[in-house]
Amino acid sequence: MPRSLTLKRVLGPVQLVFYGVGVIVGAGVYSVIGSAAGIAQQNLWLSFAIGAMVALLTGFSYAEMTTSFPSSGAEYQYLREALPQSDSASFVVGLVILIGGAATAATVAVAFGGYLRTFADIPIWLSASALLAACTALSIWGLRESSWANILFTAIEVAGLILVIAAGSTKGDLFKPVLSATGNGVLPAAATVFFVYLGFEKIANMTEEVRNPSRDIPRAIFFSIAITTILYILVSLAVTGMASPNALARSEAPLAMAMESVWPGAGNVLGAIAIFSTANTVLISLIAGSRLAYSMARDNQLPRIFASLLPVRDTPWVAATFIFAISELLVPVGDVKILAELSSLTALLAFLAVNFALIILRYRLPDHDRPFRVPFAIGRLPVIPVVAILSICLLMVNFDWEIYLAGGVVILLSGLAYMLRLR
Repeated sequence: MPRSLTLKRVLGPVQLVFYGVGVIVGAGVYSVIGSAAGIAQQNLWLSFAIGAMVALLTGFSYAEMTTSFPSSGAEYQYLREALPQSDSASFVVGLVILIGGAATAATVAVAFGGYLRTFADIPIWLSASALLAACTALSIWGLRESSWANILFTAIEVAGLILVIAAGSTKGDLFKPVLSATGNGVLPAAATVFFVYLGFEKIANMTEEVRNPSRDIPRAIFFSIAITTILYILVSLAVTGMASPNALARSEAPLAMAMESVWPGAGNVLGAIAIFSTANTVLISLIAGSRLAYSMARDNQLPRIFASLLPVRDTPWVAATFIFAISELLVPVGDVKILAELSSLTALLAFLAVNFALIILRYRLPDHDRPFRVPFAIGRLPVIPVVAILSICLLMVNFDWEIYLAGGVVILLSGLAYMLRLR
């Protein structure tokens, strides 16, 4: 491969885990926990647990696919391998994931604006747009530099969650909701909070920049999911003990509001931490999206200019600018719940694609080298991806019709883009 189209291998296992944890945590409790609490009420912790199980099932598939077909294109590239005769499927899925990634960046940027307003009366759309621009500039500067910023931000945001758990534990019995759980609102809220586990799959988009991908990527995926699941369940128990779920749903900065009710003054500390956390997720989402756009352009699926790398820095600056532009267009939507559910829907579609691709490739390329292999199979049929597909479908039926309409528009636009590309 010509050097002009080659990314630098600069990431190790610690940096990967920080990337995974950083983007998952920032996308989750600091942005959509309020909306989800309004749906699931005291069962919020159970919605987080269900979301984690769905994520873990697909995490196995990502671990196999990233080590079998290491490419910054991730889901898009896996479909190309599974269906080499059909460019349309991989192109449409790739573009849907690009838009979903931009929606993730826009969602968390809007949440960033909500937390920033607790300190300065700045319009949310303005601070969200400024954050997107700053993170795009940092991603273009270089992945090594971005990773150090990510490590710092991730450490700060995890410290904030530990502070929430500590505050919640002083309020009363932290685990009381576990003993009185019901099924009310659990699955609809799980469909919303599934957004909070988005992040581990973004590690796959950095495969070409990892020094030892076959060893480090599976470990990073599983460690990221495990760490964030524990944090999420404890935080959800703590926060519903400190404030009513309906009050959380009405707040622009739900965690800060809950903390303030227990430790007056601590809400400002958490609000400041949330600013770092949400900024971190925006940064990683933009980086992952730019790598996917770069990979598609390198395969001539997008205009070739998107594969251009910045001299010396070797970063896909045109692709990064492209993802920034899409994210900016989504910021005016303004509603965190709508943007989060759109992100969740597109991510679930991506997860379906990965699981289907894995099953197809087990039959089409049975002798292909797989450094990590999903356990349990009946003949050539892997069991875990089948269960993952069923669980994803179960979550997908719980979205509101408006989200399906928005998702349909995204798919339609992606299909239209493919037809225009053929001309």
